[in-house]
Amino acid sequence: TIDFFASSYSDIPKTIKVSKSDAASWGIAYSTIQSPETEFSNMKLVELGRGCGRGCRFCAAGFVYRPPRFQDLEKIMGFIRIHAKQKLRLGLISPAVSDVPSVHKITYEILERGSTFSVSSLRADSITPALLKQLKAAGHKTITIAPEAGSDRLRRVINKQLTREDILRAVQLISEAGEFNLRLYFMIGLPTETHDDIEEIFDLVKVIRHYMVKEGAPRGRVGNITLSINCFVPKPFTPFQWFPMEQEDSLKEKQKWLKKMIKKEGGIQINFDVTKWAYVQTLLSLGDRRVCNMLIRAHEFENNWKKALKFSDVNPDFFVYRPKALDEILPWDFIDHGLSKAFLKAEYHNALKEKKTPACRVGSCFKCGVCTPEGISQ
Repeated sequence: TIDFFASSYSDIPKTIKVSKSDAASWGIAYSTIQSPETEFSNMKLVELGRGCGRGCRFCAAGFVYRPPRFQDLEKIMGFIRIHAKQKLRLGLISPAVSDVPSVHKITYEILERGSTFSVSSLRADSITPALLKQLKAAGHKTITIAPEAGSDRLRRVINKQLTREDILRAVQLISEAGEFNLRLYFMIGLPTETHDDIEEIFDLVKVIRHYMVKEGAPRGRVGNITLSINCFVPKPFTPFQWFPMEQEDSLKEKQKWLKKMIKKEGGIQINFDVTKWAYVQTLLSLGDRRVCNMLIRAHEFENNWKKALKFSDVNPDFFVYRPKALDEILPWDFIDHGLSKAFLKAEYHNALKEKKTPACRVGSCFKCGVCTPEGISQ
């Protein structure tokens, strides 16, 4: 199978032979290679949408891939009709699958064709009983949502546009729908974060656990809760590109506290990323051309980053722990993909004010610079 885009038969190179069933899939981004040794060995991944208009200020996908756009429903339906025959599980991919228009029609069609599906993470405020029913019919065992922060205050800072009530309403729907396990994604080290915000992660998880026990106990089974808690890594082209990563020692203290409190509560599994790798991610994310030499040394020292950074001519903390001025020329400023830097600065200030920015209104809002009265600038 060949994986590229073409809008019609005439766009397909004459030297390549494809069947009509293959040609009907053109225009759909999907995985073309299955192998027993891979993570998704029995699954064909298909992209329903790219980009996200919610505007979470930490998220590269929400800014770099603007404007948000969704695959044509008829193309998706055609793809399903062809590939459901192979009896492969379809993995539905989008920053938030529950935000995809007509997602219920898509999942219903997959089930009607005798196939099954899996989804990436869902938005807590766009989960519906109908979607949960179809997920259950497809054999989905775990539902993933991302509160990101424990407190409403910090969610306003990051523009998550998700309240505690939204999260608990979603948990109640999930608990009532069946014996689902629940995975929750949080971040620590976000800009303006205090220990109170960390405590509210624990408080929120306790209430979520209560909801799941209340609904699951009469059925004789309570779904498992797994917390994935990652360190905030600033990303270019986001409003948080001017913030540094929090010091590793501070992040480790927060991890230690959460682990201790969750262990006391019981019945909840918690996973943390490793702070030293978050440091390396931030270095690669925010560094300039001088990081090239660090990469070369890491290769020479067989992926021993500690040794590579020790022998670096430039202190890597300069890139990782240093707050940047808004008028500073950033290493990636020469790249133009339509986003206005003035808009990112405004969002930076909105974060500090805990001010909400509405979701994208593609084609009718021109604030970020990607959409213009003349059309899309990219």
